[in-house]
Amino acid sequence: MSSDAGETDTKKDTDATMVDQQQPTEIPGTSVFTGERSRQGYRLNQFAMSLASATNRQRFLADDVAYMRQMRLSDVEIDMVRRRDWTGMIDHGGNLYVILKIASTIGQTLLDMGAQMRGETLEAFMATRPGFKEH
Repeated sequence: MSSDAGETDTKKDTDATMVDQQQPTEIPGTSVFTGERSRQGYRLNQFAMSLASATNRQRFLADDVAYMRQMRLSDVEIDMVRRRDWTGMIDHGGNLYVILKIASTIGQTLLDMGAQMRGETLEAFMATRPGFKEH
C-alpha cells in the first residue's frame, strides 16, 4: 500500500467525521447562528460591542444614525436598530449577548426584548415566566 492511498483513506475518514459533526442550519422557529450568519452580522455585532464604552454610548444616544454610519452599518442594519427589531437583528446574525448592549443603552432589558420578540406586553410576557408573581 502506498503512502498516497493511506493519506486518501485518512482524508475520507476526516471528511466523513466533519459531515457527521455539522450542525443543522434549519430549526423551525429558531435562528441558527451559522458561519454565514456570523459573517452577515459582523458589523452589527461590532457596533453593539462598541457600546461597552460609556463614551460610545453617549455618542450613540446623541446622534444614533451618525454613530451607526461611523460604525459602517448598512441602511438595513440602521433601520433594524432604530426600530428595535431584536428578532430581525438576531436573524441578521446579531449575537443576543451583544445585541443586549444596544437594549441596555436605550434603557431596555432582556425581558423587554423577550416580550417584544413575542409580540406581548412586558406584563403578559412576565405572566408566562415560571415563578413570577405580580407584586
